[in-house]
Amino acid sequence: MKPNKASNAISYILGMGFNLALLAVIVYAMFHFTQRGFDFGSYFASSMLEVGPDEEVIFILPEDKPRAEAAQMLYHEGLIANPWLFRLEMFLKNSTRVYRAGTYVLNRQMTNTDINATLRRGQTPEAIGELRITIPEGRTIREMAIYFEYREFFTQEEFIEYAQNGEFNFRFLDNVPDVPGRNRLEGYLFPDTYQIPMNPTPRDIILRMLIRFEDVMESAWLQRAYELGHTLDDIIIMASIIEAETRLADERPKVSQVIHNRIRIGQRLEMCSTVVYTMDIRRDRLTIADTRNEVTPYNTYLNAGLPIGPIGNPGRASIEAALWPTSGPYLFFVLVEPESGRHFFSTNYRDHRRAAEQHGQEVRQTEQ
Repeated sequence: MKPNKASNAISYILGMGFNLALLAVIVYAMFHFTQRGFDFGSYFASSMLEVGPDEEVIFILPEDKPRAEAAQMLYHEGLIANPWLFRLEMFLKNSTRVYRAGTYVLNRQMTNTDINATLRRGQTPEAIGELRITIPEGRTIREMAIYFEYREFFTQEEFIEYAQNGEFNFRFLDNVPDVPGRNRLEGYLFPDTYQIPMNPTPRDIILRMLIRFEDVMESAWLQRAYELGHTLDDIIIMASIIEAETRLADERPKVSQVIHNRIRIGQRLEMCSTVVYTMDIRRDRLTIADTRNEVTPYNTYLNAGLPIGPIGNPGRASIEAALWPTSGPYLFFVLVEPESGRHFFSTNYRDHRRAAEQHGQEVRQTEQ
């Protein structure tokens, strides 16, 4: 039987129509993705070429840094628009993977290529003088402010105000609670030795300390905090108490044990250091009246759980002690060797009280 001519014509027309529709879809898809490619290319190019005002910046690398870390520091200083694109551009140009430590004079109008070339050359001979400061572990923001005013950098009020209200783009600060009465950056200004420019601003110092905290912070900290049922902020609060309560390395995990055990069973921490934090005049010994101050939310003699924020800026050892306490049932400790700072740790109030009386210490903890 011969095929129907009309049927063949219809099949041909339908086939052509399908092919044309398919071609239209392909053309549209190509146009769409090409357009998006142009948009990305435009964004990529503008990000690489974006420049700021004609303003010199003293950029300090305190130690040799991989390209990724240097890019983050450049970004926090406002010298590059996008750290990822900076790293990609340097990768495509087969640039150096490590930048040498030094002090560099950069300009906000410099392109990524210019900045890379400057950092590759090493420390610039025209770099202006710099200062070196050392912030010991446990110092509070207020104590830092007093020191900086003493050095005639700026006033205490300027430093404290900027620490409280300045703009900082660090992920670890995103989950810091905004609680009335809390010093916003307390606990996160990492104690270390820093190179700073002559005539520094509060921002010059604070940024370096936050960047250092970011450098030191490990992903294992977050995982371990989660395993313990705490946030990173909880751990920093604990670490600040550990830093204030003992100066002996081998005691830090034991103090941490006491803190974790008391929190676990719902017993108040009753740490003198949390009361001292809010006092205008620091004292080595507190009175019973001091521990009954109802005004401050930092008083762990009256308030259960952790205080509302860190009571200082702890070092790495205290942070790791907060994350990895020794195992055991310790609930109390009392100072027994004032010269060395040695404490006696106990599991019950009776032994704690006996040790305190033997060494002339006033018992402030209460049996709960």
